[in-house]
Amino acid sequence: MSNKLESTATIQLEEKTYFDNVKMVASRANRYESYIVLESESKTVNGKSILGLSSFLSPSENVTLRAIGHDSRQAVQDIKHLFTHA
Repeated sequence: MSNKLESTATIQLEEKTYFDNVKMVASRANRYESYIVLESESKTVNGKSILGLSSFLSPSENVTLRAIGHDSRQAVQDIKHLFTHA
């Protein structure tokens, strides 16, 4: 049996807290071993990279949060929580 799990969630990047959330996402993502990405219609960025997140994502955009690895479910729930309780 494989330990590889994938979890996803859709989140809304709010303009008023956008830059704070970008820093928090990268910091929180680095706590997990899973590979974590945020995807929009035309872009995919590494969830552990502040530069990647801030350069390629835009405020007020819906993105899909995706994690692949043994702790993916926890990672997605934890990072999604940043956006739903900001």
